[in-house]
Amino acid sequence: MEITGVDTLVVVPFDARPAVTAFVRGMRRLWPSALIGTDDGREPMTIDLGDAAGYPARGELTFARDAAMDEHWEEHGYHPMPDGSAPVTLIYEIHHGLVVEVDVAGEGRLDDGPLSGWTGVELALPEATALTLVTHAAPAEDAFCAAILALLREALGYQRASD
Repeated sequence: MEITGVDTLVVVPFDARPAVTAFVRGMRRLWPSALIGTDDGREPMTIDLGDAAGYPARGELTFARDAAMDEHWEEHGYHPMPDGSAPVTLIYEIHHGLVVEVDVAGEGRLDDGPLSGWTGVELALPEATALTLVTHAAPAEDAFCAAILALLREALGYQRASD
């Protein structure tokens, strides 16, 4: 099967496992009968999805609304179902001593902010979590995907300024 998902990467300067737990609760509100798969990159995880303390430092959570979506996923990947919804994956990994090079030369409404025009900036974080949200389309291009990203942002405790 061809890879069909679109990645949205978010990096936060803290251990985001409690936020991942909040995201799971949000997905369960959205899809009360959700099928949730877990994987830590080595073998399927057996964890209490409501307890952040039990989450490993790296994990992958997959969400299908119900058995019909799960079956659709097997054959069609992240392509949306007729109602516009599609499976979702959240991958997270905790990092210590993370250094990222950032270019903020006017992209993403930073052109009038405190970092305006800065290029080649090293962002050094003693602890950080990299989260990858996989949806069927870019959130800027699809209302369902935008809603899922908004749910993740809410779980992480932030809102992005309107464009």
